[in-house]
Amino acid sequence: MSSDRRNFLFHSAAWSVPAAAAGPAPSPAPDLEQRLLRAFTGMACVDTHEHFLPEKARVVHPADLFTLSSHYLLDDLVAAGMPEETRKFLTRKDAGDRERWRVFEPYWKAARFTGYGQALRIAVRDLYGVEEITGETLPAIHDAIRKISRPGMYDEILRQRARIRWVLHDHGWRAAPVRPEFPYLVLARAFDRYIMVRNRGEVRELEEATGVSITGLATLKQALERSFAQSREYGMVAVKTTLAYHRDLQFHAASAADAEREVAALLKGERETPQGKFRFRNRPFRHLEDHLFRHVVGLADSIGIPVQIHTGTFAGHWNHVQNSNPTHLNDLLFDFPRVRFDLFHMSYPYQAELAAMTKLFPNVYADFCWAHVLSPTAARRALREFLDTSPVNKIILFGGDYWYPELSYAHLVMARRNLARVLTEMVAEQICREDEALELARMLLYDNAAALFGLDGKRG
Repeated sequence: MSSDRRNFLFHSAAWSVPAAAAGPAPSPAPDLEQRLLRAFTGMACVDTHEHFLPEKARVVHPADLFTLSSHYLLDDLVAAGMPEETRKFLTRKDAGDRERWRVFEPYWKAARFTGYGQALRIAVRDLYGVEEITGETLPAIHDAIRKISRPGMYDEILRQRARIRWVLHDHGWRAAPVRPEFPYLVLARAFDRYIMVRNRGEVRELEEATGVSITGLATLKQALERSFAQSREYGMVAVKTTLAYHRDLQFHAASAADAEREVAALLKGERETPQGKFRFRNRPFRHLEDHLFRHVVGLADSIGIPVQIHTGTFAGHWNHVQNSNPTHLNDLLFDFPRVRFDLFHMSYPYQAELAAMTKLFPNVYADFCWAHVLSPTAARRALREFLDTSPVNKIILFGGDYWYPELSYAHLVMARRNLARVLTEMVAEQICREDEALELARMLLYDNAAALFGLDGKRG
């Protein structure tokens, strides 16, 4: 054996001894996870995505268990086989609680352990003081809901109980912005009504909302820009889009000439919108959509605010999940390098693709809004993978994505629980210390989102 070969084997053996002697990483103290969870529960949080109903409406028309179940749990009940007539029956308060529970119960039993079911159970337990959801406990649940349905309930649930300091609020499919109801609600505004305008009737709605007569591409852009400026006056901190619900996320650099031709066809009523499954693929005004979306991104670029994009799976049923794969956005990311893109829902089930994108693109952020109720287990696994893959300042832990603050509270309980479990594992594996886990949690819960959306300089 040559001397070089002997030296190599000697040094290899010598290096292997300390690793073998070290053995497995020591287990953390048994109470570490609970200690971290208590600390995380006391930390302030930024909620990056909500659709809350106005508090005034909630007070005048108190919710009940079946109302709370309508978002998102109802999707799981329908997936479990609930017929359409049963779904409609649950909305009839004149039908009586006992009758509604009778048709609700078999589907509830099938869905009570999904993420949506867990959120409802946590809300009922923590906020209404009822341990189980049954026909026998239903009167107590409804009595507790009536008692909490008073002015100030949102502040009590969100600010005091959940310790949410800021909420990015999305009013959805409106042509005109709505001024936020409370100082801690800040506007994330969608302009999809302008981008996806499909017929002359929808054009008239945009004209009424903006006061602009739309006769071609230039005036359609003028109407959009007027709505954009008003939204900015109302405190808009991000642009939001849910276009993936209707089409794929490949936004080509369509020319103004092609977009102009499609506006003319739209105003003349020359093209019909496909129905059924074909509407997700056949876009009669695709050049116009692509052109206008890029125009909106350019407006966001001009004032330095982020763009939030729905990626991953959908609420409801019957859609094409592949349309929402975040890798469809690659060209857009190249073309707008200064725009910070906040990609939603951990892109479930495309978590790995999004993790790679946060590493490849300095302007891509991964947002776990909705994720912890979509699948608590998938969110926990993805969070660990993202912490292995991405710079930590690119990850945002929470957005409730609910109509009802009770369920956003419950969602945050689940998110903090996931965070505690993941960081406990990392401490056990000696990847970070306990004090570093606390620092990571503050970044994931608050600092990253506050920096991305410029919130610390605002009054809330």
